[in-house]
Amino acid sequence: MKQIRRSPLTTTVIVRIMACVLGIMLLIFAAKFVAILPDVMPGVAAGHLLMVVLGTILLLGSIWIGV
Repeated sequence: MKQIRRSPLTTTVIVRIMACVLGIMLLIFAAKFVAILPDVMPGVAAGHLLMVVLGTILLLGSIWIGV
């Protein structure tokens, strides 16, 4: 009887990769938007801050998931 090979992609790895990619995308999008539009209104600046915070939380979360 042949043994069933287990894939190295588990649910934890998939969630970790998704969180990391999403966090990096949010950080890049916020940096790109700030570089294009230096004069921002307070509401837009709060949106950028939120994207940076969420991106950082997702990146740190992806590190924590793997531990």
